[in-house]
Amino acid sequence: MSIAVTVEKPIYLVDYAKGMEDTAAEKPFIETFAAESDVWGAMPIMPANKGTREAERTTELPTVKNRAFNEAGNESSGKTELFKEDTFLMDEYIKVDRAMVDRFGPQHRAKQERLKTIAISQNATRILVSGDNASEPREPNGLKARCKTLDVDLVHNSASSGGGALSLVNLDILVRMVRKPTHLIAPRTLMPYFDAAARSPTLSNNMFTIKPDNLGRNVTHYGNLPILYGYEPDDSPDLLPFNEVASGGGSAVTSSIYAVSFGSDGFYAIEQTPISVRDEGQLQGQPFLSTHMKWDWGLMREHPRSLARLTSITKATIVA
Repeated sequence: MSIAVTVEKPIYLVDYAKGMEDTAAEKPFIETFAAESDVWGAMPIMPANKGTREAERTTELPTVKNRAFNEAGNESSGKTELFKEDTFLMDEYIKVDRAMVDRFGPQHRAKQERLKTIAISQNATRILVSGDNASEPREPNGLKARCKTLDVDLVHNSASSGGGALSLVNLDILVRMVRKPTHLIAPRTLMPYFDAAARSPTLSNNMFTIKPDNLGRNVTHYGNLPILYGYEPDDSPDLLPFNEVASGGGSAVTSSIYAVSFGSDGFYAIEQTPISVRDEGQLQGQPFLSTHMKWDWGLMREHPRSLARLTSITKATIVA
């Protein structure tokens, strides 16, 4: 499947797969990719051109004021800046010994392909949150690397050493720092604390609710915002572990919550080369059957107020 670079309407992974033939090798890959990551299930994708996507970002609105009789009208223009984001290369291979397929059937190869897909989905989710192009130039910057300015896209939940329990006031501040927020991304470890808050109407004022998403998964919401956790527990590290040092110092025992605005005018993924899955057959001169998975993708923050981070949160009962 290909997304033409002239298309400006964002597409989601679930819709991506719907447009494919049932026999397409990419279809189960994309369906598994979306099902394994609630973050990528919610992330819109836009096209890139020649490995980049360019956009015009507003940096200052024009001034507006009333006028008196016989006075010229106000004249002003907003300020914008041109910027671009790059795509990055993903080429993954699965090589399965043909003797294993002979013994256990084609389902052995299918299982290995599924496991690789899960690993790709989790890694792409990790990059989306904690990718750092400065330390790993093969990855785009994720949310953490982009939220750097205090009281603009960064706010601290606690100034104490070692952080503090999540404050709903600070969570509200986080949400209101983002233009048109659509989702929260939180540590999975906080799930039972959100559930406990939902059972305490005097604390949450019924702000926590549980609703099914488009894949039938029950998703906790804070107000109208779905809370995403990344992926199910596995042998891979948690998406948002409690290994950050709080703003007030102390041991590395805190984590962060992010508010995001997923959309074509906010934060979204870009792709140059669409997702491709190709059966390369048996490699010449080797007893291995090879499958090649390819995708050239990146991340784009079109509006400067489409992301924000709340730091210094500990594993503790949520407070007002």
